[in-house]
Amino acid sequence: MIWINGKEVEVNHYPDNTQLLKIDINKLYFYEESATIRWRYENDEECMTLWYIVNHIKSHKNINFPINLSLMYIPNARMDRVKKDDEVFTLKYFAQFINSMNFNCVYVIDPHSYVSEALFDRIYKKNLSFDYIWRWFEEKDNIDLENVMLYFPDDGAYKRYKDIFTGDNILYGKKNRDWDTGKILGLTVHDKNGNEVPNYSIENKTILMIDDIISYGGTLAYSTDKLHELGAAHIYAYGTHTENSVLDEEKGTLIKRLENGIVDRLFTTDSLYTGNHPKITVIA
Repeated sequence: MIWINGKEVEVNHYPDNTQLLKIDINKLYFYEESATIRWRYENDEECMTLWYIVNHIKSHKNINFPINLSLMYIPNARMDRVKKDDEVFTLKYFAQFINSMNFNCVYVIDPHSYVSEALFDRIYKKNLSFDYIWRWFEEKDNIDLENVMLYFPDDGAYKRYKDIFTGDNILYGKKNRDWDTGKILGLTVHDKNGNEVPNYSIENKTILMIDDIISYGGTLAYSTDKLHELGAAHIYAYGTHTENSVLDEEKGTLIKRLENGIVDRLFTTDSLYTGNHPKITVIA
């Protein structure tokens, strides 16, 4: 879904499924000194929609203002490296596509890796902060801050957030993954010094799991089981970019933990998630 200065762009289609777009530039920007295109990614067709919109704006020679892109979630973010010759570096080529439109600034929320940041021109990232997440937890569940431990589900998440979330109450997981299938074979929990956490060492603690992208929630589900085994009393999850696939009744492993009460609540943003579930809270 795409908005220009807060107004949603309506996309219709001809019988051959090509796009029919109508955008009145004069009405849209009458009180504006710049154009901000906000894109909440839903499918690759929107890449063409974006291309058409930007070129339509630039075709009006009488209007001269900067165009910014607010790209809440970076599509292809997971494909930030290739291991085999037959793997297509989709993130790199997507970034080249965005860069070709020469935006004044590209705003992103919680990018998946430093590779993403390096590939885009004039990128401005909004990082997470503990205060940002915490105010929602306080409001919803009245949690005691002194009893909370932060948990990052893998090395990547820990490295991404360790400079933002500081202190001694930090844990992270180490996954044993089959890289060919993507299947998680096992997981261990470690403290910030790299020491493996023994059984019952987090007994009666409240755990806040933090990650950037959640699909079916397999990584967090594995983590939940392990943290529960280690004695955690309450487990919450936060994922900046949560796909609607998290609700999948067959593959959605995290949703099963939410529904059976092992995970108390999942917090996310609206960068991808458009679903509705009583235990999933969308934060601004």
